[in-house]
Amino acid sequence: MRIRVEKCPGGIALVVPGPLAAQVGLREGEAAELDVTGGQLVVRPGSPATLAELLAGVTPENCHPEWADGPPAGAEML
Repeated sequence: MRIRVEKCPGGIALVVPGPLAAQVGLREGEAAELDVTGGQLVVRPGSPATLAELLAGVTPENCHPEWADGPPAGAEML
């Protein structure tokens, strides 16, 4: 099956037809794994990132600073 390869910010995107994506369980917005095996590009459904994987990406450079919010100012105490 031939598909389109399109330009996107930071790389290219493969347009996978819906029926083909459904056959392997790929869904829009979900994680996928991409590998090169034997000179071929292999795409398969992936699992969402674990908390440990997400936290491994936190650095002092991308961590937001703390901020003071003051005393309750509305219905927060209900």
